Amino acid sequence: MTAIPAVLFVCVKNGGKSQMAAGLMRHAAEGRIEVYSAGTAPGESLNALSVQSLLEVGVDIRDETPKPIDPRLLRAVDLVITLGREAHVDPVDRVRIVNWDTDEPSERGIGGIERMRLVRDDINTRVQHLLAERFARQRLNALARVEGKAHTGKPTVLFLCTHNAGRSQMALGFFTHLAADNAVAWSGGSEPGNEINPAAVEAMAEVGIDITTEFPKPWTEEILQAADVIITMGCGDACPLYPGRRYEEWDLDDPAGLDVAAVRPIREEIETRVRHLLAELDIPAS
Repeated sequence: MTAIPAVLFVCVKNGGKSQMAAGLMRHAAEGRIEVYSAGTAPGESLNALSVQSLLEVGVDIRDETPKPIDPRLLRAVDLVITLGREAHVDPVDRVRIVNWDTDEPSERGIGGIERMRLVRDDINTRVQHLLAERFARQRLNALARVEGKAHTGKPTVLFLCTHNAGRSQMALGFFTHLAADNAVAWSGGSEPGNEINPAAVEAMAEVGIDITTEFPKPWTEEILQAADVIITMGCGDACPLYPGRRYEEWDLDDPAGLDVAAVRPIREEIETRVRHLLAELDIPAS
């Protein structure tokens, strides 16, 4: 499994926009992304209206403090996002740097808390789009495969269940861990949940597989058409059928609402089935 991606938000004083972006990202990512913030010329304290506007949506940044950019951190993150037009970061090898030219309501005569709410909402929209990028890249890769623009020669397996929060995520975790770079695997749900089942996360961690960076997501036409093998797990009539695909229905108990002790047998059954599938596909298990 890949390491958790890391993002650094930067503005000038690290008292307003970059702290808001970091707070909103932490809240939305729920541990799937490491989040940092810093300033090119940090101030003494956080902007009180920034703090207030985030508290209104359930995000608390009151324990944060403005801080300068740590050069070691700058080299270690995957993505640096500068906010506004005044913060600038010099290029760093192998680190993507982008700018969010955020809304500035004061230019339209809007001030006070109403201004900060508009800034918050603009930043939150951008945060949500950034989180969606990972799923979008998966869709683009699938579309390229469907259109004949991506021929990797690797089999592609899609694991489907109802909420994409337990069974299909554990199957994806085992398959990705065991197949390594010898195959491609995705997962999806007919009614995606809000988060990965914590008991499933804990059960997988017990065998050294981290699925905390995953998140429930729907399947799409592109992904369905790109798959060679589609494994369904209890999604019933909602599971799609495409001609020319190999289908298997895995009859597994739903781990929803179960504690980790009850999830372990499901985990073990999934591992057995994944190993059998790898053998049938002539994919060596690592």
